[in-house]
Amino acid sequence: MSESSYYPWYNVWDEHEHWDPHTRQIVAKRRTPVVSHSFLTRDEALLIQTLAGVLTDEYRQEVLTFVTQHIDESLRSPVGESQRKAGVPEKKTLYRVGMGGLNELSHRMYRTDFIGLKRDQQEELLSLLESGRAPQTPAWMQVQPKDFFKKVLFDVVSAYYSHPLVWSDIGYGGPAYPRGYVRVEKGLVDPWEAKRDGK
Repeated sequence: MSESSYYPWYNVWDEHEHWDPHTRQIVAKRRTPVVSHSFLTRDEALLIQTLAGVLTDEYRQEVLTFVTQHIDESLRSPVGESQRKAGVPEKKTLYRVGMGGLNELSHRMYRTDFIGLKRDQQEELLSLLESGRAPQTPAWMQVQPKDFFKKVLFDVVSAYYSHPLVWSDIGYGGPAYPRGYVRVEKGLVDPWEAKRDGK
């Protein structure tokens, strides 16, 4: 993602002094995530990090580490999921069984774990999950591959687009509180927002 940024000279963090202290603290933690996991094992964390990289075409470790940490925190959280499709197991089970199923599929097709595959092979396996065409493995008898893929995709994308480096890539000016956005007309931006010409 970073290689195709329209705003390579823009850094949203340059504006952090204009944010309220609470927001500044939250965003600062996203910039330097702590590499520790309480739900995911080390191998599972590496798998999620690899999945995140494939799904977002991202290579920056600070972003992928944050996404993995965010997912780990959501998996260990006692807070419920709000809504879940009938027949889909709870998120913790869906992730754990699904990660096992992905490696089962990888071994069946390429005789190695998912993280050891080439990028095009990883994309091929994820395409099989997304389309529901993944060959049957013991794990896929417990959860549907498509359900696992959709949940991981949603969680990865949600976390990815909350990282300040990605905000900078897409030209998002970050939290507006307490300053607020003023120029809301189409085509206009506030002086502190990203501009494609860098001026």
